[in-house]
Amino acid sequence: MDLNASGRGAAQACSNSTMSDAEPHTGTTIVACTFDGGVVLGADGRVSTGNYISNRASNKIMQLTDNVFLLRSGSAADTQAVGDYVRYFSEQLAGELGQEPSVQTIANLVATMNYNNKNNLVGAMLVAGYDKQAGGQVTRSSSSSRRR
Repeated sequence: MDLNASGRGAAQACSNSTMSDAEPHTGTTIVACTFDGGVVLGADGRVSTGNYISNRASNKIMQLTDNVFLLRSGSAADTQAVGDYVRYFSEQLAGELGQEPSVQTIANLVATMNYNNKNNLVGAMLVAGYDKQAGGQVTRSSSSSRRR
């Protein structure tokens, strides 16, 4: 398939739609896909405030353990704080267990932290990783119950 040709076709189709007068979508793109051997992660690199792009080289993928990652969107400060706390708690748990915690355990830590702070945080996150028990996994977690 010729990706350039299909890209032009999609752009042309969008320009002919009734939505072409709408403002462009400027949100974060994060994606994680599982396959038999693990997980593939991807994220854009721009940080913006309204129409202003404050950083063109941001890292929105954060390593929590050797095999688990957090993909962050929303408030950079909020999602980074959640990631830092979950990384700390994961290290403590690994010390107690004598092995790395499972992807599901870390996803539960993220979900619990988000739920307990739902009135103070704004963001959506993906927890993605690989473990021997369940293979590649992706879990979504949202931290906001309201919009700022």
